[in-house]
Amino acid sequence: MKWLFLVNNIDLMMEFLGKLAFEASKNKDDCVLVCNSKMAEYRKVSFFPTQAKVISKVDWLALYYDHATKVPPDISWKEFFATFERKADLMNLDYQHSVEIVQQLYQFFEFVFTTEKPDIVVNEAPANVFNSIAYYFCQKYKIPYIGFIGSKFRDKIDVYNKPHTLSLYEKTFKGLNDKDISPVELQFAKTFIEDFTSHKKLPSYMDFQFEFSKLKGPSRYIKRQINLAPHFLKYLSKRRLLSKFDYESESYIQYNKMRPIRSLIREFRAIYYKKAYKKMDKVDQFFLYPLHFHPEASTLVLATYFSDQLNSIKNMAFSLPFPYKLYVKEHPIALGTRSADFYRQIKKLPNVVLISSKENNKDLIEKSKGIITLTSTVGMEAALLGKPVYVLGDVFYDFHPLCQKIKSFEQLRLAIVKDISEGVHAESLDEINRRFIISYFINTVPGDVVQALKDNDSNDYQEIYKTITKIISRINE
Repeated sequence: MKWLFLVNNIDLMMEFLGKLAFEASKNKDDCVLVCNSKMAEYRKVSFFPTQAKVISKVDWLALYYDHATKVPPDISWKEFFATFERKADLMNLDYQHSVEIVQQLYQFFEFVFTTEKPDIVVNEAPANVFNSIAYYFCQKYKIPYIGFIGSKFRDKIDVYNKPHTLSLYEKTFKGLNDKDISPVELQFAKTFIEDFTSHKKLPSYMDFQFEFSKLKGPSRYIKRQINLAPHFLKYLSKRRLLSKFDYESESYIQYNKMRPIRSLIREFRAIYYKKAYKKMDKVDQFFLYPLHFHPEASTLVLATYFSDQLNSIKNMAFSLPFPYKLYVKEHPIALGTRSADFYRQIKKLPNVVLISSKENNKDLIEKSKGIITLTSTVGMEAALLGKPVYVLGDVFYDFHPLCQKIKSFEQLRLAIVKDISEGVHAESLDEINRRFIISYFINTVPGDVVQALKDNDSNDYQEIYKTITKIISRINE
């Protein structure tokens, strides 16, 4: 089997994919590394097997890029949106530069897929223009794309063959009966639901997010810059010739320059904005909207047309019937990342209440009339607790019977009015939840992506490799 590894500047994913590549090599598989930038190419050496073939996007474009080649109309600006939102304040992304980035990636991946003919393409779930264009070619040539993300289950990894989900989740759910579930699985589902909805045990990726979001001080930053310095210097020596083909390295340089001041601003904001939040009022009738961290794929890719959260909150609020309020709960790792004007605009809305991230999720969900979300995990918590969930984005749990897919704010208004008038009744909720959790659990991979960063990495990469190949076989059935 030939594996095509997409390599960009995501530290965590680079180390995990590198260890997976070593396992694939042990099984006599071919490994091809497709590097989006020179910085990623320079850094990958210590993570991937030396026998893996390396294809540099930047080097290929420097030799073969054709300005006259056009991108087909089934690729839209939507594929570029997530990259624009993340990088627009780091570099110039005017019309011409943006078009060239997409054209370059299209030409490059057309070459890669037609010459290498991979059996599987792996990276994170599509989260930027680089892996979104790769996903486009996977769809075109019917090649499995496997995206790795942190699971809601501890010591498990989710693998997606679609941008927001694994197609086996819903298929398994529909075909699963209680008689197919063992007593051990029944107990697991019961314990998980209790722990998950009460936050007794959070997914391991959340531990990593909380740790990563904390300000580490200048020593961590200086250590990182020392480690990156040889790669920066190597790139800078060739920058004049390569920069027009290497948007990722260019933005990476700017990001590292701006990171100290951004961290300081974030810390001061977090202290100041504590005054903006209110507590839940027991007499309020409300729907709950959990804010997302921004920018991230959960909004930019999976809820593109609703990702302007300020505008979406306004439309949600004015979609509600009287006398309902919209409670907007801050995301715990987003403290200090938003502007003062963002909060001022929210607080101006007459039926919106801004709630601290420290408020108890379960209390809010149980007191609410329902949850309105883009793709938040709070929606999954609410469905498990028997509350209606109105999902505006694409998210893996939206096949739960208590979730409604919403495509417009008018549809949201009508759905809420109907549910308030007729009520929402979850028939056999316990049985539904059992099937939901087990159908999700049995389609995950044993391991933890975060472990790849640790010296005492406990992942069994042989088992990870075997499980991935089994999942691919089931997808292709």
